[in-house]
Amino acid sequence: MKSLTGLLLCTCLWLFAGGGAVAMAQDSAEDELLLKAAFIYNFAKFTLWPEDAMGEAGTPFSLCIAGEDDLADALARLSGNQVKGRPLSILTVREARLPGRCQMLYVAASEQRGYPDLLRSLHGRPILTVSELPRFASSGGVIELYREHERVRFIINLGIARGAGLEISPSLLRLAAEVYQGQDP
Repeated sequence: MKSLTGLLLCTCLWLFAGGGAVAMAQDSAEDELLLKAAFIYNFAKFTLWPEDAMGEAGTPFSLCIAGEDDLADALARLSGNQVKGRPLSILTVREARLPGRCQMLYVAASEQRGYPDLLRSLHGRPILTVSELPRFASSGGVIELYREHERVRFIINLGIARGAGLEISPSLLRLAAEVYQGQDP
C-alpha cells in the first residue's frame, strides 16, 4: 500500500510537472481516497488567501469538514502536515456553523441536501470550498472533484474563487478539466 507521504509527493510532483489527469490506482478504494486527499492538500498549496484570512503567524491552517464520508475520514489523516508554513488543523463543522477561522472547507456527501445553503452563507468569505458532490462548482463551490474514465479530475469555479478573494495558481488552473467564471446561483 502506498503511504500518504508518497502519494502527496507524487501528486505534488505531478502538479509541478504540469501533467495531465492522474490515472487511478487499481489497487484499492483506499488508494483512491488517499489520492483525492492529496489533491485537496495540494489545492491548498496552490491557492493564495488574503493576508488577513490567515491569522497571526504560527496559527494553524484550518481545513474544516462538513458532514461525513470516506474522503472526510482520509482528510483527517493530513492533520499536522504543513500548509503555507503552518500546521494543518482538521476541524469539524457542526450544524452548518464553521468553527472559528477556516481557510478550506470540504463538503462531504452527507451534506447533499443542505450544501447550497451552506455555500450561500459563505458568500464572499475567503474560504476554498471543495467537494465531490455533483454540480458543486456550478452551485457556488470553488472546486469540484469527480471521477472520469478511471481518473480523478476537477472543475474550478474561478468566479467564486475571485469573489472570495482567493487567487488560484495558473499551474492549477491549467490542470483543471474545466475552469469557468460562474457566479453564485
